[in-house]
Amino acid sequence: MSKGETIRIAVVDDHQLFRDGLISLIEKLNLNFKVISASQNGKLFLEKIEAGLELDLVLLDLNMPVMDGFTTVQKLQENHPDVKCLVLTMKDDDITLIKLLKAGARGFLNKDAEPETLEEAILSIHEKGFYYSELVTNKLVGALRSPNTYATAKSKLNGQELQFLQLACSEYTYKEIANIMCLSVKTIDGYRAKLFEKLNIKSRVGLVLFAIQNKIVALE
Repeated sequence: MSKGETIRIAVVDDHQLFRDGLISLIEKLNLNFKVISASQNGKLFLEKIEAGLELDLVLLDLNMPVMDGFTTVQKLQENHPDVKCLVLTMKDDDITLIKLLKAGARGFLNKDAEPETLEEAILSIHEKGFYYSELVTNKLVGALRSPNTYATAKSKLNGQELQFLQLACSEYTYKEIANIMCLSVKTIDGYRAKLFEKLNIKSRVGLVLFAIQNKIVALE
């Protein structure tokens, strides 16, 4: 980021005290951070975008009335893909994060994260286009910048591994995936472990990132 370059930020959260506190914190974290808009739900925020609001990044609460974070991210991805989304959530389970990734979120952060982590996330999304913390390895982060990095690894996956990978990018549990593939849960665990090793990935969310970048699954 160039010295003195302003990052224009919007905050969308239905709790006013949290919203006001977050705005104050953001502007104290970095002199280049400027909050230019605050909204209590996704619908109001999108109306501002349609009216001409220009910004670089939005911090979205996941659970909001009227229009939640999932829907807001999806609509931004469809109509305003240049607006990068950092989702704030108290839910960090694999299924929630997978849904956010497929919706088009550039990153996610737990609401109890340290202020320094929030600053890191904002800067990372602005400069690199994404923020996924320890959920992915540095090698995978490199692939996010250059998808061809994993062409060789992808070619090593057999048909059943590719099918498992596609199903892992859904909301199915591993037990449900085993039923769909007519395999035992133990065998599915073996596929997961083998893919983690082959792709140097540590989590199911990392598998989803790999699959999206290599067009094995599409953004919704």
